Amino acid sequence: MNKKTITVFAASILTCSVFAGALGTTWANQAAIPVTTQQETKANEAAKQTMFRNIKLAEPALLYTLQGEASVFEGTYQYAVKQGKHILAKGFGTASKGGPEWGTFAQTIKIPTSELIGNEPLMLEMFEINQENGALINKLSIPLDSSDKVKNNNVFRNLKLAATSVVYKVSGEASVFEGTYQYAVKQGEQVIAKGFGTASKGGPEWGEFSQEIVIPLSNLSKNKPSTLELFEIDQESGEMKNKMVLPLQQG
Repeated sequence: MNKKTITVFAASILTCSVFAGALGTTWANQAAIPVTTQQETKANEAAKQTMFRNIKLAEPALLYTLQGEASVFEGTYQYAVKQGKHILAKGFGTASKGGPEWGTFAQTIKIPTSELIGNEPLMLEMFEINQENGALINKLSIPLDSSDKVKNNNVFRNLKLAATSVVYKVSGEASVFEGTYQYAVKQGEQVIAKGFGTASKGGPEWGEFSQEIVIPLSNLSKNKPSTLELFEIDQESGEMKNKMVLPLQQG
């Protein structure tokens, strides 16, 4: 075998060795890549499509609204909501004018459902405080389980109690077009409340939001679970997309 043939043969062996080494390295690198299952792929895609995160639902509260006129010192009145001897809520409000003139007022009172005790009726007490001795005076008791015309006394008159509502509050973050999201509350297929809100930032950034949803108590059925749907509207087709469904605690 001449020198030229030996040289070509050696070069061929060297080339094959380099190719085999490179091929082996490629296979090793491929083997190091983790294998993603179809289930994991679907989960990752779903996570990317979720446009709502860190969602929190506050416990529902009963909402009562009382309107009327008051003739009290400096327009300030006090109130307390009781269930038997248990005080569920208390506070004060201000009429548009102080006594002896008559001023108008509108008072809203929220009571978390967790505060309620059984089925005992709720009573709202309206009164004022004597400025000399701190005594409770001119008290008027109003049953909250009735929207009938409320009685008057010498410092409260023309009182009207609105129908009771339930308040649901949801907060979290959204990454939606121009920050606008839609919501709907359903019982089964029936929509009992719907509307929209705006997050602090528009997508693709994440903006914070807080939404109160008020539903007349008469619209809720005790025998059907309620759900809250958060979603956005596709700007081209007008269809619902990126929907998130959350179960709601009964009010």
